[in-house]
Parts: sequence; structure tokens; C-alpha cells
Amino acid sequence: MIGIYGSNGFIGRHLVRRLAGLGVAAKAVSRRHDESFVSEFDDRIEFVQADLTDPLAVGASLQDVETVVQLISTSSPGLRNDHAVVDIQENVIPHVSFLQDCVRAGVKRYVFLSSGGTVYGPGTGSPMPETGATDPICSHGLTKIMVEKYIQMHGHLDGLEYVILRLANPFGPGQEFRKGQGLIPAILDRYRTGQPIRIFGKGEARRDFVYIGDVIDAIVATLDLQADSRLVLNIGSGETRSVLEVVEAIEAATGHRFERKYIEARNTDVDVSSLDISRAREVLGWSPRTSFESGIRQTVEAALASTGER
Repeated sequence: MIGIYGSNGFIGRHLVRRLAGLGVAAKAVSRRHDESFVSEFDDRIEFVQADLTDPLAVGASLQDVETVVQLISTSSPGLRNDHAVVDIQENVIPHVSFLQDCVRAGVKRYVFLSSGGTVYGPGTGSPMPETGATDPICSHGLTKIMVEKYIQMHGHLDGLEYVILRLANPFGPGQEFRKGQGLIPAILDRYRTGQPIRIFGKGEARRDFVYIGDVIDAIVATLDLQADSRLVLNIGSGETRSVLEVVEAIEAATGHRFERKYIEARNTDVDVSSLDISRAREVLGWSPRTSFESGIRQTVEAALASTGER
């Protein structure tokens, strides 16, 4: 049984749909589930309502779960470092407690989505391999690294198998702009509301954007790894694009010219985030299949369809 924790989020919903399509026994766990989403699956997926801060509910949810996919996060790079203490309270302490619950419940494998865009920090190599220094300059990255270390500790002491996926910037249909996170959904949100887009600095910061279908391919590949796997893997597209290049790609897909509003750059953002994904190719037999341009077209089409514009 696969337990998907954070199943009502952007990545979680896509993963639940994929596993249901594959006929994999899965338990979708979240603080809440939208009824419209639950109704898609009949009885193919078991839906469980549980909060990481409720140990009894969490313990019950882990029954019969052999592999956990942990997607839950209330943090965001967009929040800068303004809420560091809350970040620790919400994104380290409950996650460490949950991890210990998993060990006690006999979970064999723990798949954790970390942040390839923030854990390495500035002044690193390009592209950055998993062996690179992890010196985050934002609280979001620090919380991810702390959780990574606890996972690795339990792997060493308790024999827990784990796969830590340091994910680039995912995008695709169904992604909402929340907590100041996600350049592409932020631009589409401004398109829907007819507002100018805000660009930090000169718009020259470069990021790796990976399509959601490729992200799900990578997660599913971790489920089939041989026993006793303990891995840290970068997951991205292997390419970078500037903020302005992303804006121009969305303009081409929508036929809309955005008004630009330039604001001061954030000191918690790195100039370039580029991931070396060769290790994931080798270990998972995985490669991103969706080009950025194709992914943008599909994302824009889904966004317009949801508003009835196409």
C-alpha cells in the first residue's frame, strides 16, 4: 500500500490520478479533500482525513502502508525569512514526529519531496550535483535540509529505505498560485485578473522548470526501486530559463502582452538554480519527456478551459 501524504495538493492530485490509473493500491491522506476530486475515483483510492499534528489520526492512517510519499509543506520561498520560527514549528517538528511514527508503524520506504531550488544556496556549481554544498539562504530550504537529515538518520539507525527528491520548479495544469509560490501560476493568475505582472530585479534570475507529468514519472519510478535504497536525487528538466523568458513563453501561448512592473529583488533568492539530473537518469531510468514549450501550452490551455475562455 502506498500512502500519499498531502494528496489534495497540486502534486498530490496528479500522483493520485496516476496511481489510480495504474491500478496501484493507494491511500490518499490530507487534512481535507475536495468532494469533486474524491468523486473521480469511485472506490479505487482510499481517502483518509488526517493532520500531521494529530498523532492518533496519523497513526491510524499508517495502517497497512509500506511506502510513504510525503508531499506536505506549508512553507514557501516566496515567504522569504519573515516566518522562520513558524516554519520550524510547522515544517520541521510535525514532520520529524511523523517520520518517527512511520518507523514505529513499520513503513519500509519513505519518499520525500525536498527543494532543489533552495537547498543548495548561492555561489554553487552549475548544474549542481547532489553532492554539492547545501547552504540555504532561505528558511524554506533550511527546513527541507533539516527534514532530509532526520530521514537519513533513521535510514542509518533503523534501516528505513528512503528516496529524497530535490525537486526543481514544477508546473502544469491544476497548479494554483499560493503563498507567493510559483512563477507560472502567478503569471496566469495576473492574466485572469488583468493585472500587470511583478518582476523581481531585472527578471534575469534563471530557474529550472519541470513539467508535472515528468515529476510524477520520477515519483512512480522510486516506488519500483530495489530494496534497501537510500538515495538523494535531483529532479528537474536539465535546463534553465530566465523569468523574462518564461513571461515571453506565456505571452506567446496566450497571445497577451503583459504590463510589467519591476520591483526590488529578494535577497533570499539565488541568481541561478540549475540541477544536474544525471544521477536520476542513471538510478531511476528516468528522463524528462515534456519540453518546456509543450508544458506551457498544456498549462495555458487547462487554465483557459477552467475559466471557460476556450
